[in-house]
Amino acid sequence: MSESFEDYVSARADGLLRYAMVVTADAHVAEDVVQSVLERAYPRWARIAAMEHPDAYVRRMVLNEFISLRRRIGRVFVVERVPEAPGLPDPADSHADRAALIAELRRLPNRQRAAVALRYWDDLTDAQIAEQLGCREVTVRGYIRRGLRTLRLGFDGADAPATAIPGVENR
Repeated sequence: MSESFEDYVSARADGLLRYAMVVTADAHVAEDVVQSVLERAYPRWARIAAMEHPDAYVRRMVLNEFISLRRRIGRVFVVERVPEAPGLPDPADSHADRAALIAELRRLPNRQRAAVALRYWDDLTDAQIAEQLGCREVTVRGYIRRGLRTLRLGFDGADAPATAIPGVENR
C-alpha cells in the first residue's frame, strides 16, 4: 500500500525543507518552494506515490520549482545568513564551519550548487543527478568538480573548515 500524502509530508517535510534551503540558499524562498511543490503534489499524490522513487520525484519538483522561480523573477536572491533547520541542534564548535560553507555554497552557480547538493546531501550517483538536472553524466561530473574547486578555493588553508563537505577531503 502506498503512503498517504499526510504521512509523507509529516515524515519528509523537514528533509525537503533542508534540501530546498541548500538549493535556494534562502530560508524564506525554500519554504515557498516546498509549499508550492506540496500544493502541486497533493492532487497527483496517488500517481506520485505509486512511482518507484517518489522522494526523488518530489526533490526534482523542488529543484524545478526553484529554477522556474529564478527564471520568472530574473534576479539573484541575496541573504545574509541561512537559519538553522528547526529542531536540529547545531554544536557550537561547528557553527562557524557551517556558516562559512553555506556562504561559499551561495556563491556557486545554480546548477553547480544543485549538483553538489544532490551528491553530498542526497547521496545520489552521477546518473541520478544527470536525470534530475536533465543533462549528461559528464556534465554532472564537471559541475561537481568545478563546484568543489570553487568551494576549496573559498577557504584558504588556515580558515578551512575541518568538515567542509562530508566525505570529501580538502585538497
